[in-house]
Amino acid sequence: MMSFDLNHKLWVSTRKDIGQLIKKQNRLKKLEPPEQKAISFKIFSELYVLYVELVNKLSFIYHNTFQVQKRAVVRVLVESATQQLMRLKEELKGMELSEYVYIDKALVARKLTPRDLIIWRSPQFLYRRPLDAQNIVADNKLYMNNVEKEEKAAQDWVKVTEAVTLIQAHERARRARVYMSNIKFDKNKFLKVMQRKKINYKFTFKPDQAMSIPVKRTIFSADFLKDFESCENLRAKMEILEPSIDDDEVERQNKRRDAAARKIQSRWRGYRTRKIVKIRRRFKEELYGMKKLRKLNRPDRAANSVLEMYKKEMLKKKLDEEYVQLITDERTRILQMRTPWMMEDISDHIRHWFQDFYDKTGNFHPYPDPVKTGTILVVIDETMTPLEFQETLGKKPMTKAERQKLAEKKKAEKQKLKDKIRKQKMKDAKRRKKLKDAGIIDVAYEITSSKAIANIEETMKQFSLDWRNIDEYLNKNHDPIKDWITEEELAKIHQELRGLVDEYMRVEYELLREALAKDTKTKYKAQKVRKAKPKKEKKKKKVKDMTADRTLDSLYQELKDEGIIEDVSHKDFDEFITDFNFVADDTRDEDGLTTLGPAKGDVKMIIQESMLGMGEFDIEKPKSILLIGPLNSGKRLICNIIASELDAVFINLSPEKVFKFADRMKYFLHVVMKVAKAFQPAILYIEEAHRLFLKKVPPELKEINPGLLGPSISKAILKNIKKSDKIVLLGTSNMPWSAKGKFKKAFQKVLLIPKCDYGTSFLLWLELMTENVEDMEEYAYSALARVLQAYNSGEIAQNISQTLDVSRRMRLRNEAIDPNEFLEYFLSKNEEPTFPPDQKLMEKFDKWFGKSNKFLKLRRKFMAKKMAKDKKKK
Repeated sequence: MMSFDLNHKLWVSTRKDIGQLIKKQNRLKKLEPPEQKAISFKIFSELYVLYVELVNKLSFIYHNTFQVQKRAVVRVLVESATQQLMRLKEELKGMELSEYVYIDKALVARKLTPRDLIIWRSPQFLYRRPLDAQNIVADNKLYMNNVEKEEKAAQDWVKVTEAVTLIQAHERARRARVYMSNIKFDKNKFLKVMQRKKINYKFTFKPDQAMSIPVKRTIFSADFLKDFESCENLRAKMEILEPSIDDDEVERQNKRRDAAARKIQSRWRGYRTRKIVKIRRRFKEELYGMKKLRKLNRPDRAANSVLEMYKKEMLKKKLDEEYVQLITDERTRILQMRTPWMMEDISDHIRHWFQDFYDKTGNFHPYPDPVKTGTILVVIDETMTPLEFQETLGKKPMTKAERQKLAEKKKAEKQKLKDKIRKQKMKDAKRRKKLKDAGIIDVAYEITSSKAIANIEETMKQFSLDWRNIDEYLNKNHDPIKDWITEEELAKIHQELRGLVDEYMRVEYELLREALAKDTKTKYKAQKVRKAKPKKEKKKKKVKDMTADRTLDSLYQELKDEGIIEDVSHKDFDEFITDFNFVADDTRDEDGLTTLGPAKGDVKMIIQESMLGMGEFDIEKPKSILLIGPLNSGKRLICNIIASELDAVFINLSPEKVFKFADRMKYFLHVVMKVAKAFQPAILYIEEAHRLFLKKVPPELKEINPGLLGPSISKAILKNIKKSDKIVLLGTSNMPWSAKGKFKKAFQKVLLIPKCDYGTSFLLWLELMTENVEDMEEYAYSALARVLQAYNSGEIAQNISQTLDVSRRMRLRNEAIDPNEFLEYFLSKNEEPTFPPDQKLMEKFDKWFGKSNKFLKLRRKFMAKKMAKDKKKK
């Protein structure tokens, strides 16, 4: 685990960063709306970079913070900072009129690259399933109790025993074959067996033991020795005597041995030195940035990172349980030790209040009703003062009509104030809209109105007050602060006891009033007690559960048996090799809008941001995402990566999977949504989703009825996904224009996977060719990337894997790889030559994407308005 000292130092520095960020925002709150859009964009982009750095630091701290009370503080900060980050990104998108934001100038100022803007916190922030659900999904011992662990261990031992038995059977068979071959080679030598003692033996047979040859097993009580030369000395029990050798011969042998040893040692030392020099040279080149740092992707790397996460989670869970137990013990102690004294103190305080009012006014203040929290009003000084009470004594009680008139007057004043505030808000909103249409953003309002910023400021203010006398560095055992628990429980118990004390003190209060009435010879009338009415629970419409009699395990297994729930191989976002668009910021037009499209790395970043809401924090996310692009552009790989990174249940709702449920579609969708909600996070995947809304169904697809699921997507799936649900619908399409207009409405976010640019193509060749082949760093990757740039990433990956197969890699030392071999793969290895996607096809994608993306629609409107203004000027 990470060092406590490092985490503490990082927390101290991050608190300073938050303080500086709050000061910066407080200055911006007083700023007048900048007249130039570029200034607003610069302010928001700088804030965005600062929040990215802050979220990354806080995420790291939160993952490594174990003290319960401090962890709660850091959690609020992480969640609020991420929410503000997403809000800033939306503001920047609105200014860019694009899904992709380029803030290179702000990055250069902070000495960062676009890769530093990526926020992806897998596996630290996985959404945790309930224990019973996780035991169904994954056979993971970390989730099991002791009984389940023993059962799993017994199953493992059964497999080991079977493996050992199989190995033993094969070994006996091998020995039998060797012995038979020896007999055939020399019968006299190998069939002659000498027995040391004549001992009776018996034949036995073990049913659970696999036989190498079909004969009875024989257990011998004696050992047998084969009669050949090496065993003669053993039978005769004679010592082996070495033949006598001359001293000169011995010396010559020693010299030969020494010379051989020196030769071997010199070769070994030379080999080892060359290896060390090579490693040092490689390290220097990576340090100076001359070569790319390569990390070895070990098979158990992902498993180890998840295991490390769960170790920390188990420690956190243990500390949470101890914290809850400490609260229970402290509450019990306070109730046992301090309850009588607390009740007596409350009673004395109330009696003193009675006496104080009687001495000053000659009467008693009305006893506060339970609906107004009783005598707590006395403690917080919200009752009438003796002077105010004296003024009410002489007044006649208001009639019902007067009370009603006063209530109506107060209501009218309240409504008037509400209307005034609403009109002011509408006026401000119209002003901001007018400014926004003119390209002016009210920066001060955007920062002031942010709830996330208010939460960060309030949390830090409260932290500085609560923790000012706490030395966090001394608490390396992550113990909770007991004094705070005592104070909180005292406050809760005091409030509970005050309700009980109020009940019997009200009796004493009425006795005093009755005695006062006798003394003053006035009519006594008991005070009415107004109690809080119990809140009526709103009756929710009960949705009929078609599978109320079924267990979750059976529903899950049903979908798995039908092939709807699929197992996903582990992949991470590093395997989707991409590069960013580094020149888009330099290609802005006179309106400050980028004129160059995104690279694959920009699309990857948007997908990662969209998935942040699938973690444990409350962050907005789209319910459905559609990935469009040509074949082999990586759409299915991205869906696989998302499911793998989130440890999500992968539910395939493609037409070829769903058509067999045509007769019971309502039941099928009910089971799918019930399983998705119970086992979330869940991915609902539709391959080639345009098939659900085809304008014309091809004859070859009629059998699977592709449009079966289309009408149910919005009502049965998207409508049932709440904001808090960790469920997302992922679709892919390589022919979106062949679908009806309803296709666009089914997906909230549409992303176009662009063609490979030079940077992505270069990284693909470099990464994939050096992954399994050594000494390939100096190859002509730039030329390959430039010539074969237009090919899709999937086609390049297939080319490399098939061209550099095992047999070709074995011949690399003697026969270097020729770049023409990769070109030949595209032209002659397949049945038909493989060519890059046609330019007309990409234009078709761009055209359809332009009609479905809201930012491109806004950009088109903006350009139309601009052209209209230019025409008027002419």
